[in-house]
Amino acid sequence: MARPKTDDPVARARILAAAEALFAEHGFAGVGVRQIAASAGVNGAMIHYYFGNKESLYRALIENAAMTVRGLIAEATASAQTLEERLTRFVKAYAGYLFGHPNLARILAREMIAGGKHVFDILPKYIPTNYAMLRGAMTEAVRSGELREIDIDLAPISLMGMIVVFQLIRPLIMHGLGNVKFDERFIERLAAHTVDLFLNGAAKRGQHGASGRDKRTTAARRAKVKR
Repeated sequence: MARPKTDDPVARARILAAAEALFAEHGFAGVGVRQIAASAGVNGAMIHYYFGNKESLYRALIENAAMTVRGLIAEATASAQTLEERLTRFVKAYAGYLFGHPNLARILAREMIAGGKHVFDILPKYIPTNYAMLRGAMTEAVRSGELREIDIDLAPISLMGMIVVFQLIRPLIMHGLGNVKFDERFIERLAAHTVDLFLNGAAKRGQHGASGRDKRTTAARRAKVKR
């Protein structure tokens, strides 16, 4: 097998991008190495050199996505900012990544419909850590009083879902909102909306202080601390 004289990160990136588009369109079984190589403008030997085989390339796509998300969460949650600022930073970064890789959501959707063989082999190495980082930030915010008492197990999943849904049903959203562009301006809007809705809910608050539910929650939290 002919190997490149030196590693070529540009060629490797082209292979990943071509594979991502083709796997999203045709599924894992519907794509061959030659097809990926032709789309990437490389020869098949380069795919074997960098990834070994088609399955390893497919797994690399999923693993790269999980590692990237881990980095985004770690960077956002490690800062000394308020929870609102950290969540806003994360939502912007995560939405930007998803919108910049629109085929990843299609690949994962195909995987889940097909039984999730590759996803369940790879993601258990990453999901617990990714989830734990978000959950930890929210748990800390409850203890400090930034958040009220919430279902801390479900809250990280709810936040992620509020972002992912915009990519999963992107064509419907674009149609419903008048062919809106998923650009930096929209990401800013989405981050502000998501964090506001997550932290404050949609119920109208009283004009003279916290709602009755907030007062009851605060009282319960104070009683819990005293005990």
